[in-house]
Amino acid sequence: MPLSKDFKSIHFKIWETYFSQAYPNGRLKFPELANILQLTAAEHADLGGVGFSDLSQHDLSWVMNRMRIEVEEMPSFGKPLEIKTWIEELKGFKSIRNFEVYGEGHKMIGVSSLWAIFNMKTRRPGALPFDTSYVEQFPELHATHIPNQRIDLNFPTQDIFPQKVQFADLDIVNHVNNTKYLEWCLNHLDPRLILENKIKAIDVNFIKELSLGEEIHIHRGVLENGNIGFKIQKGEQICFACVFEIRG
Repeated sequence: MPLSKDFKSIHFKIWETYFSQAYPNGRLKFPELANILQLTAAEHADLGGVGFSDLSQHDLSWVMNRMRIEVEEMPSFGKPLEIKTWIEELKGFKSIRNFEVYGEGHKMIGVSSLWAIFNMKTRRPGALPFDTSYVEQFPELHATHIPNQRIDLNFPTQDIFPQKVQFADLDIVNHVNNTKYLEWCLNHLDPRLILENKIKAIDVNFIKELSLGEEIHIHRGVLENGNIGFKIQKGEQICFACVFEIRG
């Protein structure tokens, strides 16, 4: 797809939210938030001529590697959300993308994310085949207090839950979509932490892709600082990790 006349380096998108996307407290579900962010990034990439349809012609796709979500409060359903997104850095096969989520007249959420080009045939990192010099980068404009970061995977865990990858977990790249990893972990979190807005931030690392039918285990642990960490493993291989930062 050629560069759209509507492309701007800082992209804004208004989303409507519905009751089916909300928790019992009326607030947006975290996986729904992740999906909205994913779709907003996809729209921005499409307008910029580097979206899925453009990359798939070269057997490539964008995939997320890391994300940090900082939460003041989760949005209420039925009220419009404005998502602002921009590229902090675009270099080689990697891109740092930021998001800010606004609702009810103020910023509610900030997100820093790291994306990479993925070759869908080799299942390895690829190279961006297009000139992107027209995309303005904003290295000094940050959406979060702490950038997306690599999680120290050495934290201890106390609980283990089995899981099997189902067909509904897959996306167009034929692997588990990033929202599903988060959903699996949230299912093993005390619901009161979500319903009482106790989640201050979430760090997520996507380490190795998972495919249909694979048997995995979700490991949960309480960290020394009171935060809660999860590791998703296939055998001894850690495929995903996340840490929920809990408000004191």
